[in-house]
Amino acid sequence: MHSQSSFERLANHNPVLDHIAFYLAVDPFLGPPTHLVSLLLTCRTVHSHLSVVNNSRLYADIFRQKFDCAAVERRLSPKWTSPPCLAQELRSRFIALKHIRNGKPSLPSDRIALWNAYLMMLENDGRNEQQLVSWANLPSWALDAIVSRTSPSRSPCNSPSLRVDPEGISLAVWLLWMTTSKGSIGSEAATTRTAIINAVLPFIVRGYQFPSVFAPDAHFYLPLCEEHEEVTNGFSGPPPLVTQISYFGHKLPIAVPPLTPAALLNFAVRRESWQDNTPLPPRISDLPATREEAIARNLPSPRLTQEDVREFHYLTRTSFFECNRNGQGAASERLDKEWFRLVACLTPWAVDRPLKGVVYPLGTLVGNWCGRMLVPDMHRHIAAIIDQRMPPTSVPLVQERLCCRFEEHHCLMFNEPLLAPPCPSELGGEDIFNAWLPRDLRFTRRTDGLEIFDPSTGENTWYETYHPDCALPYSAAACERLRTGSEPEWCSQSSSVMQEDTEDGDEYEDFVEEKSSGVQDIIITGETCEKQGEAWGYYSYIGRVRSWDGLVVLLRIPVRNIHTQLITDQINNENNGRGRWVFKGYVHQRSLVGRWRDTATAMQAVGFEGGFVLCKENEAITTSSDA
Repeated sequence: MHSQSSFERLANHNPVLDHIAFYLAVDPFLGPPTHLVSLLLTCRTVHSHLSVVNNSRLYADIFRQKFDCAAVERRLSPKWTSPPCLAQELRSRFIALKHIRNGKPSLPSDRIALWNAYLMMLENDGRNEQQLVSWANLPSWALDAIVSRTSPSRSPCNSPSLRVDPEGISLAVWLLWMTTSKGSIGSEAATTRTAIINAVLPFIVRGYQFPSVFAPDAHFYLPLCEEHEEVTNGFSGPPPLVTQISYFGHKLPIAVPPLTPAALLNFAVRRESWQDNTPLPPRISDLPATREEAIARNLPSPRLTQEDVREFHYLTRTSFFECNRNGQGAASERLDKEWFRLVACLTPWAVDRPLKGVVYPLGTLVGNWCGRMLVPDMHRHIAAIIDQRMPPTSVPLVQERLCCRFEEHHCLMFNEPLLAPPCPSELGGEDIFNAWLPRDLRFTRRTDGLEIFDPSTGENTWYETYHPDCALPYSAAACERLRTGSEPEWCSQSSSVMQEDTEDGDEYEDFVEEKSSGVQDIIITGETCEKQGEAWGYYSYIGRVRSWDGLVVLLRIPVRNIHTQLITDQINNENNGRGRWVFKGYVHQRSLVGRWRDTATAMQAVGFEGGFVLCKENEAITTSSDA
């Protein structure tokens, strides 16, 4: 046996060698720990000591230095972030990052890289984004991944087929959105912008063919019982796929994120960027210059003015994905609800959902919201439904402004929530065309909430109006009853991931320990403000939030003017649903994104429909300096 050198002896229970290896590995910060290779090749003793098998703690420390870890520790139990798991994830991530940096998307081998990148962005608090964008050049690769999957040569028709790679298309479109910023949009070449718009346009024009929700919108009460063998799709399109991935050394069942919201967001910000440098059409000179002029000319309301059009064209903007580029706070916390939807909303029949966390934080919709809806030309829309060979670009989309103020009303644990009525047809499920609310219900506004009468049961119930910015979110009496009441049943507002022993005693199963908020049901009401009502028309909104996945469904009802009661005291089916549209979608960070549809067409048919994006006004970009 030869005697060990002084350097080799550092491997004998001496932390100095580990410190040397760590600092070599993390400098530079971006990219894999390439400098560590030379140290590993010095001799067998050092190689053995620094191997992943013998020193997983070193590679766990390297992982924590190069990647964000707070979100994983918050969402999952400690078993996922043990040193061996972090070491395995370090290797997996850099294999994926190298694949992305290589810049050559290929359908069979992209899956692991797409999932790694998407989940890294859901966990991002600054470091993950730097590795993905600054080192691996993810935006360019994501664009190529979309184009390679949506090129006309891959589909016999003129729109992409989900049979090509539904999992990959959805992940790539989401990744493009997550890496899009105001700066990147400004530097996009016109050809690139056009390519992106053309790639996502089919998912908007023919959104009824692609996944938009985690479970069919015709079902309010989920999970379904085992005897309920079939589901009613409503107008939600096909359900998203469910797959299994390797994640921090464990197998994780997960849903593929629905495609259409990401397509809408990518389209909206690029259309708005184009508007920034596009003059208004000359024909707007026929409109009155201001509201005062319209009133002076005794023009009927609603009536657009040049001022209204200019504000919508140049100032109403969609909020970008929040990537924590300033390094302040934990941006990933705002993405927790996205994560819990993916891991808990896998099938409408799932009774046991161990990783069910908060999917809709209370008060999310309270406030002023503004945005746009995309309305297709009706005749072209019908023609495209009949003839699937029609290219999506042949269906013109007109933009209309959406503006409203929403309030939340909560049925607390000591009251009985409204029953969601069955669908009037024999299709099954609940009445999605009336936003899961009883028809002909009547409600009265009180100081602290809504008193609602359901004629189908002959019962009154009470929903407390929620005030998230006040010391007492409900009335004093309701807050006191919540404080002293028994344990409520429904919605969690804080949670922690725990472990419990399985039957064999060798493994642990994660489950979310929930602290209930005392809320059994959420009703949303909304109304158009006077300024926007005079321009774009007055509407009232009423709807519900599905507790299973946080899906928001709103019924929009036209009203005559500001002097008409905006929040109607009776929800009925006048005029066979004409003029009444249903909006459904999820809140993604700072935007409510989804699809709308008319209620006059039968549910089993493709109706007149399109997409919409709404952003909270105090968080959206609405000033010229930010536009």
